[in-house]
Parts: sequence; C-alpha cells; structure tokens
Amino acid sequence: MDKVSKAAERRQRILRAAGAVFSEHGYAGASMAQIATAAGASKETLYSYFGDKLGLLREALTSLVQAPDRTANLALSAEPASPEEFESLLGDIAQALVADLMQPAYLALARVVVAETPRNPGLADQFKAAVADRAIGEVAAVLNAGRERGLVDPAIDTEPAARALIGSLLTYVLLDGLLRHPSEIQPPAADAIRAQAALFHRAIRAPRHPDQEIP
Repeated sequence: MDKVSKAAERRQRILRAAGAVFSEHGYAGASMAQIATAAGASKETLYSYFGDKLGLLREALTSLVQAPDRTANLALSAEPASPEEFESLLGDIAQALVADLMQPAYLALARVVVAETPRNPGLADQFKAAVADRAIGEVAAVLNAGRERGLVDPAIDTEPAARALIGSLLTYVLLDGLLRHPSEIQPPAADAIRAQAALFHRAIRAPRHPDQEIP
C-alpha cells in the first residue's frame, strides 16, 4: 500500500472511531484523546488532519453522506435528454441521499448534534455545512443543468426548489429514522422515494408545448 492509500485508510479509521466515540459519549463528553486511542492514532495526527474537535465532527458527518457529490456528478454527466430520463435521475439522487441519511451511524451522529446544539450552537453550523448545504447545492446544480437543456421550467428558482425536494425527503429521515430507537429504524421503500421525486418533477418540469402529447 502506497503512502497516499495509507493516509486515506488512516483518515477513514479516525473518522469511524470519531463517529463511535461521539455517539457513545456525546460531543461535550468526547475528547480528542479518546478518539485517538480508539483510532490507534496520535492526537497530533487528529489535529493535523481535522484542526479541532468541531472539524472532526464535521468530517465524520460528511464522510457518511457522499450521495450529494456522487449522484449529482453522475446526473450531470448523464445529460438526460427527455423529461422521463430527468425524472429518473431525480429519483436516483433522492434514493441515494435517503439511503445515506438513514444509516444508523449517521442517525447516531445527528442525534448528538440535535441534543447538544442548545449548549453549543456551533454544532448546528457544522451540521448544516456538512450535509444540508451540500445536498441543496448539488440538487440545485442538477436543476440548473436541466433548465439549460429545456427540461426544467425557466421560471423556477432552483435553490428554493432544491430545498423543497430535500425537505420532503427529510420527513422520512426524521419520522422513520431520527425519532425512532435504532432497532426500529424503518428505511422507506424505493417506490415511495421515487414517487416523491416524481411529484417534485411534475412541479418543476418545463411547460409542454401545445403540440406535445401528455404521457
């Protein structure tokens, strides 16, 4: 294994250890020393990689939610040519995002943030930057690309539209994941998520010309 691969593996090991320690002890109760011990690394390594404990929490959250970057890049490179293809891409993005957000490891960290934000408001900013801003930004980029291809209504403001899609998906994460005991998490069916994406698509798709057939 080369040096780059070793460094990447060490980084992931630290992030996994951080997630476990934060989940067990909370943000305030977790220390960089505990995380370093759990990861088999030095505190100096943690500080050099992540800056401080808040930065480490942000990276732990980010590492668990890769769908915004991964699926948006695929969507933009796919160049959908029809409303049906664009709707399918939105469904793919929605499914991948919900799958990431329903991971027990992610939900455990989200509970830590919710519980401790009143005492440490900075946690909310890290959570927003690590997850919400990325997801909204990537969906907005996909909608902008769709608008350029004539697949999205040009009157649509893509940032609020992206928030609308992400918000509808978060109802599943909140009600069937975050508010449930870890043993009772209920990921939604793929058909339910695709139906949500289809409903959203009908609201933002480009108007049909009079001579177009209604599918």
